[in-house]
Amino acid sequence: MKILKWSMPGKDSYPRRIEIDSDGGVWVAEFDAGKMARFDPQTKSFKEFQLPGPEPTPYGMGIAADHAIWYASYRMDVIGRLDPKTGKVTEYPFPHSENTIREFFPDSQGRIWYGSPSNNKVGYLYLTGGTSAPARASN
Repeated sequence: MKILKWSMPGKDSYPRRIEIDSDGGVWVAEFDAGKMARFDPQTKSFKEFQLPGPEPTPYGMGIAADHAIWYASYRMDVIGRLDPKTGKVTEYPFPHSENTIREFFPDSQGRIWYGSPSNNKVGYLYLTGGTSAPARASN
């Protein structure tokens, strides 16, 4: 019954969503810093990944079966995929303005589901032909 507290690595990170990967890593979206951070509970350390673009603002996020981190960048209206093994980020345009996605939910068929309240849309996306292929969205 002991509580431990860690501070985010960036002073102005403005952390948003938190997800726990199946390997125990804790992922946090750093909205104002434009980064994704992974906290390793074994080493008690953070690793940050800078996101591309002029104003990356990660908010909603989810973890796919392959451990890729999917996120919504609010101000850029893109959906991104971070490969934590390589640090490579691939971004895809969102088919509507103001994505306002708060969570992503992977299913057993490899689709990543989302809801966009400002657009009154629910949809999913998936990669075709591997991780470097374009994402397809359906809603």
